[in-house]
Amino acid sequence: MRRKSCGWFMPEADMLSMLRFIDEKIRSRMIDARHQDVLVRLREILENDLDDFWLNRPSIEPANTQEEAA
Repeated sequence: MRRKSCGWFMPEADMLSMLRFIDEKIRSRMIDARHQDVLVRLREILENDLDDFWLNRPSIEPANTQEEAA
């Protein structure tokens, strides 16, 4: 089965910052409902991508772990 790939990449720190910015804009009274809906959808996409990143992140094991077990 083919793995779902993202068409773009954003570093984790930037994605978290963008999510905070989007939340601020969504809560703003100055935003049109149409634009708010678009931002909500964008937030969902970013959150899903971030969740996928965290789930697929390779676990890093220290090199000494195998030596200590022996």
